[in-house]
Amino acid sequence: LMRAFAYDNYGGPGSIHELPEPTPEAGQVRVRVRAASLNPFDNFVVQGYMKDRMPTELPLVPCGDFSGIVDMIGPGVDDFAVGDQVFGVTGRMIGQGTLAELTVASTTTIAKRPAAIQDTEAAAMPLAGVSALMSVEAAGAKPKDVVVVVGASGGIGGYAVQLAALRGAQVVAVTSKGHEEYVRKLGATDVIDRTAGDVLGELESRHADGVAAIIDTFSDAAGLARLGQAVRKGGTVTSMRGAASVEDLAKREITAVNIGTQVNTARLRELAQLRTEGKLQSPLIHTFTLDDADDAFAAIGQSAGGKLVVTI
Repeated sequence: LMRAFAYDNYGGPGSIHELPEPTPEAGQVRVRVRAASLNPFDNFVVQGYMKDRMPTELPLVPCGDFSGIVDMIGPGVDDFAVGDQVFGVTGRMIGQGTLAELTVASTTTIAKRPAAIQDTEAAAMPLAGVSALMSVEAAGAKPKDVVVVVGASGGIGGYAVQLAALRGAQVVAVTSKGHEEYVRKLGATDVIDRTAGDVLGELESRHADGVAAIIDTFSDAAGLARLGQAVRKGGTVTSMRGAASVEDLAKREITAVNIGTQVNTARLRELAQLRTEGKLQSPLIHTFTLDDADDAFAAIGQSAGGKLVVTI
């Protein structure tokens, strides 16, 4: 048996369970988890918002991101070996996730962890980092472009600010009060406090010709439709929450992209390489133990900035 943090009921609270150890199937490895990170999606799962669309058995072990050590390989696996340090996502983040001593993952959604990157940081990287990478690619950020990142101090936003700045864009960070210094350190050239009032008005007064792109990790459909008014003709709006209205924005010749994050080995390697080359900084990381994982879930809605990581 293994220790895992699991939910007997949707909504919680969660608690430590002794659960059967998973066995890797063909094309999978089993990993002894050293650290796992939380994403807003994990909270949707434990609150039961996904239970009709993606039913799962209880007890439910949450989370998808992890860093750890391969301790068993499934049939047909030749690109990873027992003892490899790896990071990535499990394919079973709904139900049999990574807040456990052991998890299994497909070899297509993991990569080797460079020694220069600590477990806590590697665990923070997969979903947030890949989401940011896909968003910045979809936004087509080019040198001198004004790119607005909404939710800039969060997990995805923090990586998006850095990745857009690496492409030479001028990054406007929209974030909550108290995070200005942090997002500037990540590469934002301008900051708008979303709690102070009218973000659209601020954008329009600072960038009268319109901005090239909005990368939004936070807004609902109504909020994003409003912010989209600040984007110039030919620009791009991306949403991590499925909130971008393709038809409405197309009328103004703006490309709308709702990002569906696909973690794969190549994207993980790209992030790890940028990090080891010193081009990406680690996000702010708040750590919790497996026994305190309830506290980590409670912190999800508190705009703490950065990433919440559970060490195991």
